[in-house]
Amino acid sequence: MREFYTDYTPPRGVSKTLRRILDRVPQQYLQGLDCVVLTNMSGQPRRLRLGKIRARKRRVPRSRVLGLYHGAHRGKLPWIEIYVDQIAERYKSCCMWVPLMREVFYGDVLLHEIGHHIHATVAPEHADKEEVAERWRKDLFRSAHLKRGWFYRRSMKYFVVPVVKTVLRIKLEKHVRKGL
Repeated sequence: MREFYTDYTPPRGVSKTLRRILDRVPQQYLQGLDCVVLTNMSGQPRRLRLGKIRARKRRVPRSRVLGLYHGAHRGKLPWIEIYVDQIAERYKSCCMWVPLMREVFYGDVLLHEIGHHIHATVAPEHADKEEVAERWRKDLFRSAHLKRGWFYRRSMKYFVVPVVKTVLRIKLEKHVRKGL
């Protein structure tokens, strides 16, 4: 894991959280992956901050991207890029100071991008890339939590998941109201 920030100080505990998540991913799925780069979108050149990328047959503004998987290209190994400032900004009102919540939000992005890597290298299938990555994210998330203790699993079930669902529902309702 590498960190490259430009005029940005990441929130406390981000690299430790992501390293903990990476340690729980089976090594067979990380084979061939060069590194995970933690960076900030605000430090990227203008041409990378603006513009759009294709996802699920739509064009998505780069300002909404939380992470990217860069496949193998011209002899270089694949790597993952995580935009820490984008994740922190999106979930700033969601108790990010709680380590469990940090692990959920940052872990979702990291495991999704690892899902892209698995789809490209270990288990390719003929389906939408984003849907396959989401399925792998869910599987990896479940297996990562099975490696934790009973207290952790119980707190996920009765505290974290309901709180996250409520917060996301409220954010979605605000977003829909703004659009009308």
